[in-house]
Amino acid sequence: MGQRAQGVLLLLVAGILWGFNGLYVQVLARAGMSPTTIVFVRYLCALFLLVPIVSVVSKRSHRDVLAIAPQFVACCVGMGLVSNALGSVLSAYAISQVGVSVNTVLLYTAPVFGCVMSWRLFGESMGPAKLAAIISNFIGVVLVVAAGGDLGGGGSVGLGIAAGLANGFAYSLMAILNRPIAGKCHPLTVVFYGSLTACAVLALPAFGSMELALLAQPTVAAATLLYGVLSTVVAYFVYQRGMAKGVETSQVAVITSVEVAVSSCVGTIVLGEPFSLVTLVGIGCVLASIVLMNLNARAGEIHGVHMLLTAEQLRTAYGVETDLDAAVNSVRERRERMTRHQ
Repeated sequence: MGQRAQGVLLLLVAGILWGFNGLYVQVLARAGMSPTTIVFVRYLCALFLLVPIVSVVSKRSHRDVLAIAPQFVACCVGMGLVSNALGSVLSAYAISQVGVSVNTVLLYTAPVFGCVMSWRLFGESMGPAKLAAIISNFIGVVLVVAAGGDLGGGGSVGLGIAAGLANGFAYSLMAILNRPIAGKCHPLTVVFYGSLTACAVLALPAFGSMELALLAQPTVAAATLLYGVLSTVVAYFVYQRGMAKGVETSQVAVITSVEVAVSSCVGTIVLGEPFSLVTLVGIGCVLASIVLMNLNARAGEIHGVHMLLTAEQLRTAYGVETDLDAAVNSVRERRERMTRHQ
């Protein structure tokens, strides 16, 4: 199997692992955990695994990967607050109100938010493909929400849909907040500080609710471990390994969008959520919007927003540079020259 094929496979695995997030959340919610406690135990579990990993990586690289400039710490903390803490709580609440399938589709409004913000804030292009993607995404979300999901559960459906859309917006901010630290921080640094921030913010309500006692139940403990280890740490590292195998950046989001299909299957088969032809068409529209959004993406872009430099790009840069900042600048200069010639 070639390098690129390995990368595609690893990215598919990451998307599949993320597709089970809703199942873990439903198990914990039905056991009596609130959204804040669910998110707290997820990232607390992730931290227990991340601490030894960070230690090993720091020793092998002969530098402390957590020792970064204060302004970069602020960016990592900001992403932890927006996505890890706020976004995950909104997602957990939306799942409890509208079901796994609908929540995942609402999450995938993030490319639309990211595309519009990068257009307005950074002057990035808004061509016909992106406009078509926005329309397709909107139609898909409307169809899925209208078709149902787990909307008959007696919860506050309107608030659940609002929470799902807010989570999509919070997720889209990751790319915007990531811009100042792109290529300047080790990937572990971002996920570690993000997890630490989420735990710090949610510790008080989690301990105050007394819901942590539910971890004594085997089912709850198992769901927490799977959520914190498989869907957080393992999925993230599999994703990073896939990115380093030479897969085009614009294709990454398309490949990992298998999460939508997996979560829909989990919701329907495991959790008994209703599924219809209209839902299937809606999911198809959302997936089509992701493909359209990345159809003409330039190097280093996902959904029209500049993301982290790929490991392959940095490896190439390190062939002629020894300093990280110099390597990053070298890659960016080559990218800008390519963009000017397009």
